[in-house]
Amino acid sequence: MDAGSDAQARKQDASESAARQVNRRILIVDDSPAIHEDFRKILAPPKEPDLSQAEHLLFGSASSPPHPPPFTLDSAFQGREALAKVESSLALGLPYALAFIDMRMPPGWDGLETIERLWKADPDLQIALCTAYSDYSWEAMAQRLAFGDQLLILKKPFDSLEIRQMASALTWKWQMARDARQKLDDLQQTIEGRVAELFKVSHLLHYDALTGLPSSTLLGDRLGQAMARARRYGQPLAVMFFGLDRFKRINHALGYPAGDELLKNIAHSLEQDMRESDSVFRYGSDEFVVLLPDQQHPAQVSALAEKLLATVGQLHDIAGHGLRVTASLGISLYPEDGQDPLSLIKKAEMAMHTSKEQAPGGYGFFTDDMTHRARQQQYLESGIRQALERQEFHLHYQPKVHLASGRVVGAEALIRWQHPQQGWISPDQFIPVAEDSGLITRISQWVLGEATRQCRAWQDAGLPRVPLSINLSANDFRQPQLLQQLHGALSANALDPALLELEITEGVLMQNVEATLATLLAIKALGVRLAVDDFGTGYSSLSYLRKFPVDVLKIDQSFVQGLSHEHKDAVLVSAIINLGRSLNLKVIAEGVETLQQLTFLQQQGCEEAQGYYFSKALPAADFSRLLGMRRPPFQGTNHDREQ
Repeated sequence: MDAGSDAQARKQDASESAARQVNRRILIVDDSPAIHEDFRKILAPPKEPDLSQAEHLLFGSASSPPHPPPFTLDSAFQGREALAKVESSLALGLPYALAFIDMRMPPGWDGLETIERLWKADPDLQIALCTAYSDYSWEAMAQRLAFGDQLLILKKPFDSLEIRQMASALTWKWQMARDARQKLDDLQQTIEGRVAELFKVSHLLHYDALTGLPSSTLLGDRLGQAMARARRYGQPLAVMFFGLDRFKRINHALGYPAGDELLKNIAHSLEQDMRESDSVFRYGSDEFVVLLPDQQHPAQVSALAEKLLATVGQLHDIAGHGLRVTASLGISLYPEDGQDPLSLIKKAEMAMHTSKEQAPGGYGFFTDDMTHRARQQQYLESGIRQALERQEFHLHYQPKVHLASGRVVGAEALIRWQHPQQGWISPDQFIPVAEDSGLITRISQWVLGEATRQCRAWQDAGLPRVPLSINLSANDFRQPQLLQQLHGALSANALDPALLELEITEGVLMQNVEATLATLLAIKALGVRLAVDDFGTGYSSLSYLRKFPVDVLKIDQSFVQGLSHEHKDAVLVSAIINLGRSLNLKVIAEGVETLQQLTFLQQQGCEEAQGYYFSKALPAADFSRLLGMRRPPFQGTNHDREQ
């Protein structure tokens, strides 16, 4: 078959397919059987043999045009019968496209009444009314029927060509109207679906998927509206900023699903405690904001703050655990604390952070000095970034002393910041800011590199080999690159891994115990030593000490400093020393400042200690001289070194 014949065949197939889709069902309504027979002869004649294919094969002539599909005819001899057939066809989903209806059909309904009844049942039905104009006047018919585009008048007498043309045109018209309506319905469904999707997206943008609360994106708009109303009617407005205390510990210890369930419980509880005029929003991962319009006095706000904190602190049944959490809360007031939504939110957040720092689980109102503190923190954060670039950080080394011999047997690397204008800045000032801003990771990477470099330098100088310990924060311990960074620092300085010791707090160790154990084992596989820092202040447990591959327990300095006046501290320190001995762990006491403390530790058999009684943290050069002494620098410890 050539290309022309192929195209013609495709065109013919498309035409036949379209024709097959047209509804060709016609109802003949007339009281005369002879009329029905005439319609059948015209519209549904017997099929003649199709010789076009044989002609094409014999003579190669072009194919004849396709025959239109036949009409399907049904008969009704009275109007009531016609109505029954129309209703039945609709019920079967096979409606008629066209009805030829005679005007006079005694003794039943005439054509006009039949049309009225049929259109009530099927408003889409096309009608050809067969009449002689002498039956009814045009005016009389117009009074009863609406002469729209669904009704044509077929004047008697009529011929077969007129019937065929009308049947073909009106069935096509019915089908086109049906297709157009279907496309319109499809378009409407598509539009409704798109609108629903837009509403869904809008809801996801403005509402928290976990708790169902309005999110921070909606907070600004709602707060702006509330401020406008407050301004118009001269009413006060309060903003409360919630921050859950130590929420990350729950995620790490019980898993994120448990943390999510707790957040949903808290959100639901907060909503239940709100008035209808109040609003609660989820602002961050563990933060919520509450808008309180029409608060007449700070005492009202304080009372509600205490109520909400009690709600958060109630017992929550999560994953089979009874959990109690606390929240810190900050409050800002309109118009005193700000004239725009962002100012009120930020000041409430400042007040929350101040409460969290000074008295977790409490609340406080914003004060102007908080702005100064926030600016100071921002200044420190910028300064830390510059200090990393300008190499303003230094490491000082506090010696660890073997109590039996007085020898220096190790050191703890402690960071110091020498600001070009302000001088030495205490780590207590900049470390919390570094942790909040995420800069602690960069600082820790620098400490690791500098400490291993210095340890290698002491060895190259022929000084005694002593292990050097550095502190790891929770952020440092959880970062995926930790093992790679440890291996890189050791390799870069050709340092024996046994000379590096990592100090990790109990709180860090107890976050997600299984993952922690895997990380600790990987660190031990490198040959690096592990110490539990500030032991006794967190989740002290014999079971985890047996499970975790730690080498050293460091008694927190708060217990050491209480030895002289707190019997409980003395009992606890003695117990820790005995525990370490029973588990074959080295025990180091931190913060030793007096001879009395030292004597007690020696009597209890503590192996090592560090603190101001021996030495403060020293610059690298001074610590080098200490290491180079031939005689143990702290051999005579029977005299008072209190400072």
